[in-house]
Formats: sequence, C-alpha cells, structure tokens
Amino acid sequence: MQEKKKANFDRTKSTMKNIRFEDELLEQIEKAAGKGNFSKWVKEACEMRLKHKKYD
Repeated sequence: MQEKKKANFDRTKSTMKNIRFEDELLEQIEKAAGKGNFSKWVKEACEMRLKHKKYD
C-alpha cells in the first residue's frame, strides 16, 4: 500500500476531517464557541468525551 503524502501546507501530526452537523446543532455550537473558536471548541468537546468514555 502506498503512503499518502501531505501537501506542504498541511500541519504535521494532524489530519483534516470533514464532518456534517445538523443545522440546529451547528447553530448551538457556534453560539457556545464564539466567533473564531469553532475548531478549538469541537476539539475540546471531543477530548472531554474521550476522558469520560470507559473502554472495554
């Protein structure tokens, strides 16, 4: 299997993912996150969820 190379502008140790949000959920997130903080807010929410998840 051939390795994928990232473009020069891509950050190391991170990968861009596309995700679809329901309109109502997106509005709530944007309101809670504030202007310009969407990605940070979503990442923090994911980290909080992972901390509380118990793995078998």
